[in-house]
Amino acid sequence: MLCCLGLVAGFAAGAALGGPWTFLAPIAGFGLGLMGDMTLIRCGLRGISKNAGRWVDIRERELNREESKEV
Repeated sequence: MLCCLGLVAGFAAGAALGGPWTFLAPIAGFGLGLMGDMTLIRCGLRGISKNAGRWVDIRERELNREESKEV
């Protein structure tokens, strides 16, 4: 999603600056946005996997407590 925003911002900046920036600014904006997307995805997946593991541990503990109370 950031790569699309970078591309649009690059087109706007390139149109304002003119010359070779008409072609270079969109490429640079897309590249920076793509790097931002990859960074967010990488960090986001780490957070999701950590939280999922914690949730499973908590749920297992709750189930074990319920079983021990029933017996």
